[in-house]
Amino acid sequence: MRKILFISALTISASSSALTLEESVATAINQHPKLQQKYASFEAAVRYKKAAKGDYLPQVKLYGGVGYENVRYNSGQRIDTDLNRTEIGLKVSQLLFDGFRTTSEIDRLEFEQEAERFGLISEAENLSLEVAQVYLSLIQANKIVSLSEQNITEHQAILKDIELRQAKGLSSESDVAQVKARVATSNTSYLAARNEQMDLQARYYDLVGELPNDLHDPRPDMNYVPQSLAHALDIAVKKHPEIDAAIRDTQAANAQYEREKSDYWPKLSIELQANKNDNIGGIEGPDEDARAMLMLSYDLFNGGSTTDRAEAAAWQYQQAKSIRQQTEKQVIEGTRLAWNAYEFVGQQRYFYQQNVDQAMLAQQGYQRQFELGRRSLLDVLDAKVEVFLARKNYLTAYYNYHAASYRLINATGSLIESFRVDTPNVWHEEK
Repeated sequence: MRKILFISALTISASSSALTLEESVATAINQHPKLQQKYASFEAAVRYKKAAKGDYLPQVKLYGGVGYENVRYNSGQRIDTDLNRTEIGLKVSQLLFDGFRTTSEIDRLEFEQEAERFGLISEAENLSLEVAQVYLSLIQANKIVSLSEQNITEHQAILKDIELRQAKGLSSESDVAQVKARVATSNTSYLAARNEQMDLQARYYDLVGELPNDLHDPRPDMNYVPQSLAHALDIAVKKHPEIDAAIRDTQAANAQYEREKSDYWPKLSIELQANKNDNIGGIEGPDEDARAMLMLSYDLFNGGSTTDRAEAAAWQYQQAKSIRQQTEKQVIEGTRLAWNAYEFVGQQRYFYQQNVDQAMLAQQGYQRQFELGRRSLLDVLDAKVEVFLARKNYLTAYYNYHAASYRLINATGSLIESFRVDTPNVWHEEK
């Protein structure tokens, strides 16, 4: 049975594809199969833990049987009987002590459930970052397509002007050929931009389940962006769900080691049993009994299997500790990389803006000088290409900066929270 992960606080219309970034994230979390898999794994862990708790409760077993029985001797006496044997009984047992096996098993499953919960949150965080990156890239691609269309229009206007000048004898055939070459180049740039745009649309559909339309330019919540690298690292180590999941895996491995050691202890239980049988042991007639017993069992030797299992569990605990350490190192590395991107791309925006401003001034000046005969056509065309590339680079830096902001928030484990997307209470229950 498919379950809904959560009900978003945002109102999402099933018939509309004009989604904000926050709505796109909420839709992806609700629908994406990758997160459904993690949610199913979490729910399975919850059920396994509930099942283990059943060992604390009395166990009631009803059993019965009917069949043919041939007995030649009973207690040394020859009786040679052929009877129809029937059995029915009820057995109630209550575990009193099992060497802490049940307690350790419940602890292990509790920690595994928590590891699954944090893994689910981490998967949702990463999916949210994917959606944010694709969303921003798609808006950037849309604007680059528009910029490419404008570039084609401007080059075609230049071509028309140069052809008129040629007709008046003011320009040569080589000038016309040169502009036509630039028109062809601008068309190839447009096609490359359209290809990128369509690829991103397909990627958006894969994540969100809807085709994008009328996207809204998002802004990261800067309240969630750390003010320094040290601050970012401190938040990431304390809050990142991957580290929390690794910690719970380590605790689960330790609980498993304690469970395996339980076989060193005796087992103690109370058993109540009543039977109502007929034609038992070759003696015709009813056979009824009832008993209440305090049962003790102690495994004195089992070929060293208990020791081997305990040692294996100890090594699994060491493995989990190493994975936890490696996870923290990876989170720290990811946070550093995210901070570096945020810092340097932020600085690049300023220079790209200057590049656009100066390139436009140069183009305007070259155009006036060309009309006065003081600049060549090649100078004008090169200046126009410079403006186009400067605008394209600025768009890339602008959206890369926003993407770096979301990436840094994700590195600290707060991206879903920054989007104000509601999640189930069970996602936040600390066990």
